Amino acid sequence: MRLEDGSATLRNAIPAEYGEFVAVVTELGGTTVLTLLLAVLFWCSDRRRSALVISYAVAGLGLLLSIKTLMALPRPPEDAMLVALEGERDGYGFPSGHAFAATVVYGGLVAAYDRLGDWRAVAGASTLVAAVSLSRVVLGVHYLGDVIVGVALGIAFVIAMNRLTGGDPTNGFTIAVCLSIPAVFIVGGTEDALLGLGGSVGGLVASRRLAALPELRSRLEGGVLVGVGGSFVAVVRELESVVAPVDPLLVVL
Repeated sequence: MRLEDGSATLRNAIPAEYGEFVAVVTELGGTTVLTLLLAVLFWCSDRRRSALVISYAVAGLGLLLSIKTLMALPRPPEDAMLVALEGERDGYGFPSGHAFAATVVYGGLVAAYDRLGDWRAVAGASTLVAAVSLSRVVLGVHYLGDVIVGVALGIAFVIAMNRLTGGDPTNGFTIAVCLSIPAVFIVGGTEDALLGLGGSVGGLVASRRLAALPELRSRLEGGVLVGVGGSFVAVVRELESVVAPVDPLLVVL
């Protein structure tokens, strides 16, 4: 089911000296890059559409954590890793979180911005998803079957969210809350599950005030927003390690 033999063939086709490059590619589906991308789009682009995709990402986090825990399938053995990567041995391996997240965010952006009829946008998103997915296999942290299921699940999730939300971010964050609450109980209150719950509740509250936010008046104002917002995100990331032992504070953060 997880295509172990095909995964080994793909890993062996990539020389170890390309490991650092592959590690950079895999970050295109990681939390930091995707969060920064969505934040910048929200500050500088169409806030309603960007918020909609953010709700997809947060809702998808709760769903994926629950599925991974319920399936409880391990990652490939440690000797399969192309390079040593901090934290990549943690958690379960099926389905691939990076493949799922990349599909939800990049595919969600194409759908939310009405670019499904633009072959360049679809091709670009597909290339990013394929690159992230294959990088996970090459790095030896997932099997080929893990990423295929992750992408398929991500596509199905975006289609479902498009229909259920009706283009309203408030509906998206409502779904996210409904998915994140059981995730906390299923997963056992891990940092990711608690942050997902906090993000869902915070997004639901904030989405109700989108109409009150003023439009950008200049590119300079957008640049200031990115600078201030990026600094705030960096501070929050540092505070995570401080409040992580206290579950309620992590949700509030």
